[in-house]
Amino acid sequence: MKPTDFANHLTEFLSVYLPSQKNVSKNTIYSYRDTFKLLLKYCRDIQTIPVERITVSLLTSDLITGFLQWLETERGCCISTRNQRLAAIHSFFHYLQVKNPLDCIISKK
Repeated sequence: MKPTDFANHLTEFLSVYLPSQKNVSKNTIYSYRDTFKLLLKYCRDIQTIPVERITVSLLTSDLITGFLQWLETERGCCISTRNQRLAAIHSFFHYLQVKNPLDCIISKK
């Protein structure tokens, strides 16, 4: 199966953009990576979206809000941890806006 736009963008975000263009630490990259691992787990286990079918357009504000609530209620994360995960997601969408604004159209449900 061909990788989705989300998979391609996320790979470039974590492996090229963050270390080369933003020059962030390895720990920051690991933290961002862990955020997206949790997001993928949420999509797969809670939203029943197969990981290989996740696209940028599926990452709606409702899905992200549900993910943040899941972190707090089901995983027991504190607000600061939840907000750090949100900051990683914001950074990813900022990257998408700069790279290709058309890929960053998010539908609101």
